[in-house]
Amino acid sequence: MSGEAGPFDPAAGESGTHLVLENSAGRTSLWPVWREVPAGWSVRFGPAPYASCVTVLEPAR
Repeated sequence: MSGEAGPFDPAAGESGTHLVLENSAGRTSLWPVWREVPAGWSVRFGPAPYASCVTVLEPAR
């Protein structure tokens, strides 16, 4: 690992950087806003900060 942020890594202090997507089978995915939403997927949450999207993806406790 180089320690450098990759294109899908969250940038500190940025808002509205990610989406939570869902497909017809109910599967979810964390997706960067700058990427086109793939066919068969729809936006379930966002755009929102990375941490907010991760919270949506975590199972209820």
